[in-house]
Amino acid sequence: MKYPNVIGYSNKLQKKIRQGKVTNIDSIRIYVVRKIPKWQLRKDEIIPESLEGIPTDVVEIGKIKKLQGFKSRYRPSPCGVSTSRADENAAGTIGWFMIDEDGNPYLLSNNHVWAKENDGAPGDKIIQPGLLDGGDPDNDIIAELYDFIPIDFTGNPNKVDAAIATPIMSDVWATIMELGGVINKIAPSLDLQVVKCGRSTGITRGKITDDSATLNVEYSKGTALFEDVFIVQGEGVIVQGGDSGSPVLSENMEFLGLLFAGNEKGTIFVACKQQNIESEFQSKLAKKIWILTVNAPKPYEYKYVYVTEYQQVHPITDFTLSVILSMTFIVMPMMTMQQLLEAIRE
Repeated sequence: MKYPNVIGYSNKLQKKIRQGKVTNIDSIRIYVVRKIPKWQLRKDEIIPESLEGIPTDVVEIGKIKKLQGFKSRYRPSPCGVSTSRADENAAGTIGWFMIDEDGNPYLLSNNHVWAKENDGAPGDKIIQPGLLDGGDPDNDIIAELYDFIPIDFTGNPNKVDAAIATPIMSDVWATIMELGGVINKIAPSLDLQVVKCGRSTGITRGKITDDSATLNVEYSKGTALFEDVFIVQGEGVIVQGGDSGSPVLSENMEFLGLLFAGNEKGTIFVACKQQNIESEFQSKLAKKIWILTVNAPKPYEYKYVYVTEYQQVHPITDFTLSVILSMTFIVMPMMTMQQLLEAIRE
C-alpha cells in the first residue's frame, strides 16, 4: 500500500488477467489508480512480478470514491448538474446542448424535469441548482423553457422524454462536469461500455444490455409506453432519483442519449437515443436541429478545445453549409456558451 498509485489489493488469490482475458494462473491482485509503464517508474516504485513465488497482477480501477452527485450552484453552469423548474420543488439533471440551423443553442433535459409531464409552457423559468437543492427562483435562473416533446399516456409509443430551453448564455458552459465536451455522437450498440453524469450519483458507468427495447415507464400522470430506447446495467448503484436528464456517453465522449428512467435498485437505467431526440425535435420545430459536438475541457481546467464540426443553414438562401474547422483556440477556465459561439463564428 506504500507504493505510489496503489490503492488496494484482493484478499484472496485471483486469476491473472492478460490482455483483457482471464487466465488460469493464480495471482496476487493489486489495484492501482492507473497503470504506468515501467520505464516511467523508479526501481523502488515497480511492483515485483512475484511475491513468495506467487505472480502479481496489477489491475487498473481508477480512484474509488463515494457516489457524489452535483447538487451545488455552479457559474457558469456545466451540464450533468442539478436543475429544476423554478416553480417545482424537485431536482433533475442538465443533459447537454442542441443547436439549430440558425445557430441558436438550447439546453437539453427531460420533459418530466423541465416541462412537468406536458404541463409546461414556453417561457417557464429554469434554475440551477434545482429547487430541491436550494436553488433560488429569483437569483438562479439560467434558462427559459423553449419547447418539449409531449409524452403520450394513452398507449401510443413514445421515443423520447425530452425538453429544450433557451439558456442565458453567460451563465452556462458547453462542457460536462468531470468529463468535458462531446466530440461525436453515435448509435448505442450491445455491450458498449458507457458513462453518465448526473445530479444524484455523479459519474457512474455500465454496459448496454439492450440497444433497442420497448418498455412501460411509470410517471406521476400514469404509465407511458416507450420504444427504441436502450438499457444500461451496472455492477452496483449507477442511478438514483434526480439523475433524470443525465447525458449518456461512450468512454470516448461520444453522445449516445439522455437518461430518463431507472429501476428501484438503481442498477439499471433507461435512455432515449440521440438520433431520436434530433428527429423528434426536427419534426416538432419544422427545422434542422442537432446535438452539439464540441471537444471542450473538463470544467475548471485550463486546456485547449477543438471545434470538430459546426453546421449552419444560411437564413437567406437556405444553402446548407457544413464546415470542418481545423483551427485551435484556447478556452479559458470560465468560458461561457456565448464566448464559445462567438469563437466558432469568428
